Amino acid sequence: MNILGNSRFKITTYQMQSDKVQKEFRIALFSDLHNHEYGTGNYELVEAIRQSRPDLILMVGDMVNKDDDDLRVILELCENLKRIAPIYYTLGNHEGILMYGQNGSRITLDTQLIRMGVPVLYLGREDIVVRGNPVTLGVFPYPEKESDQLDMEEVQWFEESSGFRIMISHYPSIFYEKLQNVDAELAVAGHYHGGQVRLPFLGGLYHIDTGFFPRYSGGEYELEKAKLIVSRGLGGHTRIPRVNNRPELVLIDVVPAGGGQE
Repeated sequence: MNILGNSRFKITTYQMQSDKVQKEFRIALFSDLHNHEYGTGNYELVEAIRQSRPDLILMVGDMVNKDDDDLRVILELCENLKRIAPIYYTLGNHEGILMYGQNGSRITLDTQLIRMGVPVLYLGREDIVVRGNPVTLGVFPYPEKESDQLDMEEVQWFEESSGFRIMISHYPSIFYEKLQNVDAELAVAGHYHGGQVRLPFLGGLYHIDTGFFPRYSGGEYELEKAKLIVSRGLGGHTRIPRVNNRPELVLIDVVPAGGGQE
């Protein structure tokens, strides 16, 4: 089983068609960096994203560590990436503890990101335009065990959008039941680190939230009306090494159904 590849990330590319878009666009998706650096100043990661030429960058949480108030890595990364494409940042559990937790340092990461021109999405709907295509980002920041806090009016408001609809959550578990049948095109998440150890044919082995064999541990899945893509993450916050589970940068190419303009 390979653990030597943990020092290098791979690029995983997905493609989907939609009649909601007229021009193809590319999303760069990643999660769970946990302050890791691929080269000085994350040069390798920045260059991989630059060469991929995304039109939109989605960062879906746990870019930092809950027990480290040094924000240099994430702020420098965002400063470089915002020159490539618009970034939208969603909080994970580590950001939540660092910023708001009783034992956290109460670090104002969101304020610093917003000041540097990186939108931080908390809950609800954000309407944007990507290569001329109307796109709606719907942020639902709860794990399944806290999903009773979700206001279903927010979900309905999101569904009413006529654009290409993307559901965003750090937690794949919100898609188990609560958001399983939402009318959308795409959903994205992270959090499970690919299950840390990946077994052939079985997928991710374990996550502390779920125990053994978490659903949606990493990869592409079908919800009732949407495609779900879960990032395996770029870093970690545990001494247990990844096995058969290289860190990944995800690219999602959204193309017009039946062809269309390039």
